[in-house]
Amino acid sequence: MKNTNNEHSGEGEEQFDMDSLISQDEREHMLFELHRYLVWVGVVLPEEIDIDDQHIKLHDLIWKLIQKESLTENERKCVKGLIYSLEQKEKLDEERIEKAKLTRAQAEQLHSEAAGLLRAIMDLRDLEEGRIRKADFDEVSTRGRVQDARRWMNFVKQMKE
Repeated sequence: MKNTNNEHSGEGEEQFDMDSLISQDEREHMLFELHRYLVWVGVVLPEEIDIDDQHIKLHDLIWKLIQKESLTENERKCVKGLIYSLEQKEKLDEERIEKAKLTRAQAEQLHSEAAGLLRAIMDLRDLEEGRIRKADFDEVSTRGRVQDARRWMNFVKQMKE
């Protein structure tokens, strides 16, 4: 049985098989995952996002802010506004996962977007509060490369034995 539904796609008409819709258990599982502590760890920041009819290159914006030694008061206000907008968009994604008729692919796309938004929100909060700077990234990156090199050397050493 086919069902045509464009109410939630935002892009023209879409046809899908009613049997391919996600179940209530799958919805609850996806929502539970979004509410887990540190769900955003390892999630890639969205490259771009549309908010309030504005196209924002989110990844570039966050990276530019990280490069700054400190944020001006005006930049802090803009960051607060962006955090609020991202939170609203993330809540909308959760609501759609909870209530909309979605295929698994649609639900996974919304889940991925919501997790990316949560990651962006956390990074922006850290920036706003001065807990994250370029120096921090440089130090972590250097430390990671050193640890990788040590692991590799240990592996090579073990292989020789």
